[in-house]
Amino acid sequence: MSAVDVVLVVVRLAIGVWLLWSLPRLGRLGSFDLDRVTVVVPARNEAAQLPRLLRSLSGTRAEVVVVDDDSTDGTPSVASSHGATVVSSSPLPDGWGGKAWACEVGAKAATGDVVVFVDADVRFAPGALGRVVAALDERGGLVSVQPFHVPGSPVEHLAALFNVVAIAATDVASPTGRRAGARGAFGPVLACRRADHERVGGHAVVGGRVNDDVALAEAFEAHDLPVTVLAGGDDVAFRMYPLGLGQLVEGFTKNLAAGVGAARRSTALLVVAWLTLLVQASVAPVRALLGSADPLVAGALYAVVAAQVWWMARRVGRFGPVTALAFPLLLVTFLAVFARSVVATARGSVSWRGRRLTTRRSRRP
Repeated sequence: MSAVDVVLVVVRLAIGVWLLWSLPRLGRLGSFDLDRVTVVVPARNEAAQLPRLLRSLSGTRAEVVVVDDDSTDGTPSVASSHGATVVSSSPLPDGWGGKAWACEVGAKAATGDVVVFVDADVRFAPGALGRVVAALDERGGLVSVQPFHVPGSPVEHLAALFNVVAIAATDVASPTGRRAGARGAFGPVLACRRADHERVGGHAVVGGRVNDDVALAEAFEAHDLPVTVLAGGDDVAFRMYPLGLGQLVEGFTKNLAAGVGAARRSTALLVVAWLTLLVQASVAPVRALLGSADPLVAGALYAVVAAQVWWMARRVGRFGPVTALAFPLLLVTFLAVFARSVVATARGSVSWRGRRLTTRRSRRP
């Protein structure tokens, strides 16, 4: 490896550190009055996931509204048995995505001054919901929390690189990005004042857009309301795509291309540059076996990159060293799904939970 090659490797390692320099987290505040808070949970066939979320919300005094999005697995009865108020979002109007419409219905049913939109696979630690609302009281606008990913099966570890890239692309953790502000938002936890939600046009501004979280963040910014993105850390966690590889591929196909497209161009270029380091390190052992690279250099490069992947991945989820050592598999999965997402987005539609969603930018009147 030449001196130039060494410099390029070091520069790209530095880019990785830069992209995840410091993750902003929820403040360590005490208890917070949640009597004026409504948690809205859009739910389509979430009977298996809801009990853990609803148990984590028990005792918070917050109103919990579960919006049933035409479920067929007993979601409404599960939600009501855990004390939640259940409303139906059927029928789905033309031009709306199922989740966006469910959120809109839930917001209209809410009685609290603060509305927290929460995905069914999210779990809150004791006091965490209060800390989310406290962050909203302090910062105003829209507060988005990306939960800490807790995989429940080996296949779910394939999401590690997706999670790292998602955080990096929002610019929330880099030194310059934290000063300039995050780009976009994460949909699993979104908190805002109900009056501000109505002021920006509610989820009607999202309509049928695939990246509904980004669209809502854009609407808040267009009305000069700040958008704050935080990492869940020990407070907010989720288990992504528990149904296996097919659900993982479908879910990331839906979001990946649109999410990357929302990133700042400079940030996207930095992410691409860092990914090229993973490509180089992945092929280095193969080149060594073929005799075209020094085995010691190839091994050292692989080890250093695996160590950095572990450092980055463990900041966004419960990913161990074995996952990091398998980074070539993570990379191949990421690139294959990204290519699939680009093709599907270019064709104009993606599938999710039995529905076809348009990828064309549209807004409800």
